[in-house]
Amino acid sequence: MQSKILIFYHSATGNTSWIARKLANSLKEYGVEVDTCNIVHRPAAIDFSGYDVIGFGCPVMGFRPSFAITKFIDSLPQQQNIPAFIFTTYTGIHANAPWVLANRLQRQGFVVVAHENFYSEESWPILRSIGFISNRGKPNEQSLPYIRHFARRLSPVIKELSTNTTLQSSQLPYSKFNPFYYLGLMVTPDKLRGIMGKKVAEKEKCTQCGFCKTYCAVEAITLNPYPTFHENCTGCWGCFNICPEGAIKTIVGTKGRYRTKVDYLNDQ
Repeated sequence: MQSKILIFYHSATGNTSWIARKLANSLKEYGVEVDTCNIVHRPAAIDFSGYDVIGFGCPVMGFRPSFAITKFIDSLPQQQNIPAFIFTTYTGIHANAPWVLANRLQRQGFVVVAHENFYSEESWPILRSIGFISNRGKPNEQSLPYIRHFARRLSPVIKELSTNTTLQSSQLPYSKFNPFYYLGLMVTPDKLRGIMGKKVAEKEKCTQCGFCKTYCAVEAITLNPYPTFHENCTGCWGCFNICPEGAIKTIVGTKGRYRTKVDYLNDQ
């Protein structure tokens, strides 16, 4: 019987989407059937039956997993020992973000059996606007060997779980001496939103395409007919970065946008 997995991911700019897609392709080479789902397209009712393992991917924001993915996980029905794996994209410091994500899943009844972290280009416009762009171009072809290595580690675990329900939790690294972990504990959506400053859609540029609304994972944008930004915004900068016209203005004006992998936001 062919193993089957479902990968959920949050991607603010397309980097995590790119990883999810390449990981899915690599797993298919090992005979694993894979479905992927950007959480902005999640169905109203989620059915995990028929899947051997569930994957969760997200960017690290503010030294912790993105608020969009943790909010999504908290919205899931309580499970009972459902095997899961996780992956994150990060610029330079993921602190204890994978450990935090795993614990969030554990509270919802998942057992994390594998994990991996992948470098991605700096997408925070505040740093980009002053020319500080680390990991330029990543993830890219140079990332593929690491993705394939993760798929190679995952595939036998997935196939074993399809016939053997005995789960062994992955040991995720955790350091209580990591200062960035404690910074992450102090981060809130309000604080990240405050760092962005007031968001305004410049009417002379905005075409009312709705792209920002479509890919807001926390449904914090409505069109009236121009974008209106609401208080449930988590400060991910996704709308600012992906706007096709650069019409969204905030604390850095319209500078520092990152759109390199915006085409990967769709599930394919």
